[in-house]
Parts: sequence; structure tokens; C-alpha cells
Amino acid sequence: MHRVRPLALILLCCALLAGCGVEPGKAGAAAFVGEARIPVNEVQSRYRAVLDKEPEAKAQLSEQGMLGELSRRMAADLVRRELMKQAARTEDLDVDERRVADVIDSAGGPQAASEGQIYTESDIQDVVRSRLLAAELGRKYVDRLSVVYDVTSAVNRREAEEKVRRMAGGDAESAALVAEDRQSGTGAAADQRLRSADVPDLAAGTPLFGARTGTAMAFELQPQSGQWTVVRIKRREVGPPPPAPSAAGADEMKMQALGDQLLRVTAQQVGVELSPRYGVWDELGLSAAPNADETTGIVLPGARS
Repeated sequence: MHRVRPLALILLCCALLAGCGVEPGKAGAAAFVGEARIPVNEVQSRYRAVLDKEPEAKAQLSEQGMLGELSRRMAADLVRRELMKQAARTEDLDVDERRVADVIDSAGGPQAASEGQIYTESDIQDVVRSRLLAAELGRKYVDRLSVVYDVTSAVNRREAEEKVRRMAGGDAESAALVAEDRQSGTGAAADQRLRSADVPDLAAGTPLFGARTGTAMAFELQPQSGQWTVVRIKRREVGPPPPAPSAAGADEMKMQALGDQLLRVTAQQVGVELSPRYGVWDELGLSAAPNADETTGIVLPGARS
């Protein structure tokens, strides 16, 4: 019998490990957004291009051990852009390419617009187009959305997770939790109702209007504050377009932020699967996190009572 040399054995093990546990069609994929596949090599090529154009940032990130975080952010950015494309198709949204060009020109051209960003000159058009589409999505719905929800609070992530699980059990369990928390002096309320047009800042800055009926979730209104808001969306309603749009849709930045919040509904509908090499998909933050304990919040689909 021929003995396998140690180096050959290591290479053989690596090859076997690379092939194990990978489902057919998923090898080489950074993420799947519904049926759409985002290749790893697309993330890697953009990663190299960004580091090449930002040498100072490359040195700083390397010194801080943050190069992996950069690739994670870039993978998440491509997922969000794909979600926006799918939402635009579903919602029949479009933007004039002259608007895209105008935004880039007003920033000083492709090079200036992409300077210091995780984008390059070659993909800045796609980035700007995605931002404009997000604003159109926000404007389409800002006057039409309303939610009815139960709400309570938690003092740390562990407590927030426990309360999210209870609220996800259905309306009865959610109401029982609210009653218990009110009894103990914790701020809590049931059957709260909001219209997005009445609270555009809240609509743009929180996930309240970007979750389907039955969703239970927890998030910090101020990151790293340790104060968690826990809610269950009992009903999410979409009304008809109003005869005339309200002033709520006039702020471009707020409409972009609201459009981003509404992408969460698209993500829930089509599904997002992120390669473990980039961590886990952060459903609430529409981003990638190193692991499930470092997501920006907790989300459970919950039962529709």
C-alpha cells in the first residue's frame, strides 16, 4: 500500500470538507434572495475594488481586524439591492435614468460620489438607482399604511427574546403578557393603532410598518441603550391611494428610510439565505451580523390569530 504524505492528506481532507454539507447549487453563493443568486465572486471582486480605491481605509481596517466586517457589509448591501429590485418589479416602480445621472452629477461625478464609500465608480449608478427606488416605495405607501399592535418593554436582550416568543404565540398570549407587565408596573399597552402618514418619523425610523400581520419583534430605539421595545403586529392594513398625497412624502431622506423599512416585507415574502461565511442574515436590520446573538433585534413570524 502507498502511504499518503501528510501534505497530500491535508489537501485531501480540505477537498472533502469543502464538498461536504454544501447543497447542490449553493456552492459559490454568497446569498439567495428568493430565486436570485448572489455569487461569492461578485462580493469578492467588489471587495478588492473598494480596498484598491481606499488604501488608507484598507490599512486602518486591517490594523483593527475589521476586513471581515467589510466583506459582510458588502454582501448585505448586495442583498438589499436585490431586494429593492424585486420590490420594484412587484410594485411596478421605476425611476428616470436622468434622475440617477443628476444625483451623481450633483455629488461631483462617479468618483466623488463613491469616494469613502463601499461602492465603486462602476456600481454607483446601481446604488443611486436603488436609493431612488426606495424613496418611491416609501412615497407609494406612506399615506396608506396602518398597524394595530401590542407593545411592552424589556431591560435586556434575553428578556426581550422571552417576550418575543410569548407574543409570537398569538393574540391571547400577547394580551396576557401585556396585562402581566402592566400589573407589575412595566410600561405596556394593547391594541395601539398608528397611521404611517401621522407619524412619518416613526415609520421611517422603526420596523413597525415593515412587518406582516402576526410578526413579533424586539428592537432598541437607541442602539446599545439596553432598553428594548417588544411589539406584536396584530394587524397591518394597506388602504387605497388617497386622492391627493399628504406632505409626509415630501422628505426624500425619510421616504428612502421608509422604503428600506418596507423591504422587510419583501424579505419575509421571498426569503433571504446568507452564506455562513458572511455570518447570519439580520432580518430586523436588513443586514448581516457575525452571529445570531449580534443581530440588531429579534423577529419571529408568529401566529396569525
